[in-house]
Amino acid sequence: MLAASRPLILDPLAGHPEQARHMADPNLRGTIKELAQLDGAFVVSSGGIFVAACRYLNSTGATGIELPLGLGSRHLAGAGISALTKAVGIVVSESSVVRMFCHGAMVAEIIPELWLLSRGSVQMRGAVSQERIRDLAVITPRMPSRQE
Repeated sequence: MLAASRPLILDPLAGHPEQARHMADPNLRGTIKELAQLDGAFVVSSGGIFVAACRYLNSTGATGIELPLGLGSRHLAGAGISALTKAVGIVVSESSVVRMFCHGAMVAEIIPELWLLSRGSVQMRGAVSQERIRDLAVITPRMPSRQE
């Protein structure tokens, strides 16, 4: 991931101990919230360690990426980097909808507040399944049953 990206600014997470950068550390939440307001992506390891912040994702070599109309460069970068690497791209839109990309394709949408369901539109194509967990809605592609 680091080879497929470059820093936009000096990395504010650099030099901090690994345990202080683990996503389970409650003290990290405020830092990530503040850094998320800056330009660029986070790189998070499979073990939940924030490796880097404020990264420009170079996904120019990705081909065959198709996004629904209305999704912009942030989503294109997330989809593209997931197509070029083994990374999963997780993109938070300005409307707070979280979209996940794997192998260049959108595989899930998370709508954090149920009121968004009536005001926003789901961007995933085809049949979808919706799971509600309190005020969270998770939208994923519907898998065909064995009888279909």
